[in-house]
Amino acid sequence: MKQAFNRLLALIIKEFHSVWRDPKSRSLLFLPPIIQLFLFSHAATLDIENITLGVLNEDSTPVSREFLNRVSASRYFKKIIYVKNLKELKNVLDTEQVRGALYIKNDFSKKYINGQSAEAEVILDGRHTNGSQIIGNYLGEIAGGFDYGSTPGGKGSIRKSGVSSGGISLKVRNWYNPNLYYHWFIISSLVGILSMSMVLLLASLSLAKEKETGTFDELLVSPLKPHEILAGKLAIPLFFGLIDGALILLAAKFVFELPIEGNIFLYFFSLFCFLMSVVGVGLFISSLTKTQQQAMLGVFVFMFPAMILSGYSAPVENITPEFLQNLTILNPLRFFLVISKGIILKNINFCIVMLNLIPIILITIFTLSIANFSFKNKLG
Repeated sequence: MKQAFNRLLALIIKEFHSVWRDPKSRSLLFLPPIIQLFLFSHAATLDIENITLGVLNEDSTPVSREFLNRVSASRYFKKIIYVKNLKELKNVLDTEQVRGALYIKNDFSKKYINGQSAEAEVILDGRHTNGSQIIGNYLGEIAGGFDYGSTPGGKGSIRKSGVSSGGISLKVRNWYNPNLYYHWFIISSLVGILSMSMVLLLASLSLAKEKETGTFDELLVSPLKPHEILAGKLAIPLFFGLIDGALILLAAKFVFELPIEGNIFLYFFSLFCFLMSVVGVGLFISSLTKTQQQAMLGVFVFMFPAMILSGYSAPVENITPEFLQNLTILNPLRFFLVISKGIILKNINFCIVMLNLIPIILITIFTLSIANFSFKNKLG
């Protein structure tokens, strides 16, 4: 029994030393959990705050302005974007400048003062099912508690008319996903997330495995140039990533009946650019690590923050503090999810796609350049 215990103790000590003696492994033991705790506590929340709301107010009377003041004073709504017509309203929703919009027609105050139900139309982005429902509930609470007669400016005007004021009823419309099918939102996002996870693993482990087995040095002294090695290493993950993306999309279409409203060729071009950026991240991770274990930890460190800071689980504008929102511009998944949900659910145009592709392309250039630079240094 004592000998068995000593053998076990020796094995435990050996495993401890194998992990602890590597400075990179030591840093990965403590730093990622602290960073992820910080990210999850601020970004992974079902509360929706810091909402940007679009407003088209055709009424422009004290009653409608007071109602909008109540909305803007709410702690949930951070910014109000006023638009002049329905075309501008559609544009701010299409480009995701706002999560929802409030449309007040020109007879709003007339109906309210005459004791009728004053209707306001709430237009929500159905691509974000959970967020849309919560925003609709927030506006419903404000409308339900609104009483213009209780305000200093409105009390006298309504009482002088001798007519009791009516209430506000909100008519809710969900664009791009009218029935708020949650799996439409999930599946249109999973195409990018699942493809990213597989490509990231393949790209990061390919070089790490060669370093671990000693074949990487042989690769460096071969006639291949650094950029040729880079091209060969990114080709296979990219190929299988596109195949996986196509299979997921086919399953979504024929099994889950997901509507594909946009151009499928534009979608796969965007997926190709996105996966290129992911391969770049994977090769960048691999260039910093020496073993497959380190590469796996690097993938883990990147994957979870990338998902949290992508707008998948909670809107980007809901992330606090604000510097984390700025950090999301380094995350290619954030931009691809906009493209994926936009093309699949609402047929966004080429200009909007390109606005989100440009950051992805810049990230691709940066990460591939770093990986190429690492190869050149090893050759030198």
